[in-house]
Amino acid sequence: MKISVDIDTEQVVKLTAAVLRQLPYATNNAITRTAKEAVDAGQKEIAADLQLRKKFLLNRIRILQYSKIGNLTAVIGVDTKVQGAPLILGFLEDGGTKEPIRGPEIAIPLTGEAARPSFSESVITAMRYTNLRFQNLKGRKRTFIIPNVGIFQRVAAGDSPDSTVLIYSFKPSAKLPQHIHLRDAMLKVIGERFAPIFSEEFTNEILKKARR
Repeated sequence: MKISVDIDTEQVVKLTAAVLRQLPYATNNAITRTAKEAVDAGQKEIAADLQLRKKFLLNRIRILQYSKIGNLTAVIGVDTKVQGAPLILGFLEDGGTKEPIRGPEIAIPLTGEAARPSFSESVITAMRYTNLRFQNLKGRKRTFIIPNVGIFQRVAAGDSPDSTVLIYSFKPSAKLPQHIHLRDAMLKVIGERFAPIFSEEFTNEILKKARR
């Protein structure tokens, strides 16, 4: 017994073409969703491993370039475009040595003293190095510099050792060990989530096309 089957190849070709046309849209949506999830994972990694004195650090982890239909590429990472001293998140990811930006030494605020009363606090604005306005080694807030040692603040009259306290220590550099695994946290999300997200987005695009 012979069975004859007629196939409308023109309709098959049209259907295939319609499906393929939706591929870039599904891919774009999947890349964007995955990038957002990776950024969220990166922010959680930082929040879990660091004592955040400034919440704006979380917002430095962001999508630096969004995917587009014509350019299916997203870039995620640390936005280093900030005023003042550069972010040290890169050092905290890989470890390294922080070098002085101005002058031969780094002024490190001592925890528990006037500049930084507690570890969880940022340096008090009025006690920042630049705001102390040093001239001839003397600055505001009864502060003065001893070269190669640090910044001291006078807290009492007289010449006794207790009349001054060290509030900044001068160091030629500062070792920064690895504290965070930002890259690993974000790559883990990309590896685990892109495929299922793409499958969902591609299905949605096909269903939308079918409804039209």
